[in-house]
Amino acid sequence: MKSLDQSSIRKQNILRILHLLTRQSPRTRQSLAEATGLSLMTVTNLVDQLKEQQALALTPVERCSEAKRSSGRKAENISLSGVRHAWLIVDLSGSSFRFTLLGFDLSVILEKTYAAEGDYLPRLEAFLRSVKEEITLPLCGRDLLGVAVVAPGPYEIASDTVYNQRLPELNNVRIKALMTRCLGEYDYYVDEDVKFAVRAFSPLVEDDPCELLYYLYIGEGVGGAAVHNGNMLRGLNATAGDAGQLTTPGGATYESLLSLPAFAATLGCRGDSIRQLTESLSCCAANRPDDYLHALGCSANVVSEMLYNVLWVLDPSHIIVDCRYALDHQDAFIRRIADSLSLRLSASGKRFPLIAPAPQGISSVIRGAVLVLQREWIERILA
Repeated sequence: MKSLDQSSIRKQNILRILHLLTRQSPRTRQSLAEATGLSLMTVTNLVDQLKEQQALALTPVERCSEAKRSSGRKAENISLSGVRHAWLIVDLSGSSFRFTLLGFDLSVILEKTYAAEGDYLPRLEAFLRSVKEEITLPLCGRDLLGVAVVAPGPYEIASDTVYNQRLPELNNVRIKALMTRCLGEYDYYVDEDVKFAVRAFSPLVEDDPCELLYYLYIGEGVGGAAVHNGNMLRGLNATAGDAGQLTTPGGATYESLLSLPAFAATLGCRGDSIRQLTESLSCCAANRPDDYLHALGCSANVVSEMLYNVLWVLDPSHIIVDCRYALDHQDAFIRRIADSLSLRLSASGKRFPLIAPAPQGISSVIRGAVLVLQREWIERILA
């Protein structure tokens, strides 16, 4: 039992090293020791193990002439290396299929979206076979360490299926079996889009006391996920936190009012795909800024109404809002949500949670998926 505990601690410490290097590189061993609270010897051992796996790049630290004369081990800058390993993220959460091939250091090697028309299942199989062909050349010299499959709804391991209302054609598909048949024998990890995304904020939980973190996604659909003391809340049907399916007093789901297509409709923006709708919204924001901000403010009020219900059920200390149509108005959108929510809570005496926008750049889903794949990879190399 003791060795098992030590193994678990070692896995967690390696993950902490990887998280720090993902967030800020390069770092020295001393910097990693100070940030993690681990001894310099422990950090050195962990770095050496990751170096053996060809996961790190080490370069000498430049020193001044006086420092060069001093004795002792030379300091090295440590960063993740994207040369030898890769991750693959296959996104089936929307009407268009997407894949992203990343280096171990999260550098994007190849990223493509497929929006072909036709029957869903033949289109899905054709997409997966094309992925296998597309990644062959970019992977040359790299090992694919794992594949994350992003689903639009909860995944059931026993049946290898997902359940969702957005893309019902996917509900009877055995996900891992299909992936293995079309892509090959890899380590697959399947989960719902929001459950991948919420994991991207685990460093926030580590850096700031956060008993319960809630993540809200507003895009092609509306969904949410919650993490309690680092553990994912799933529930009986793995739908815990799915605020988009809550209903308004009028009986409509919040997803039907807040999704990107619904928001686009209020502004008269049209498109045959989410990509076209997003482009149309960008044009609207540039050419009709007053109309766009008014519609965004109305959406913020609806979001606060929805979150009011979430607060009473989950009582999160932190809320991350990831809105795909807030564009360059993320901060103003969050302020409007917070102001409206504050008015609703003013008479209750409840403490107000921290509400923040999701970081821009690489998506929360991809960052969270990589964290999951990293954990699975560490399990394998330490087994």
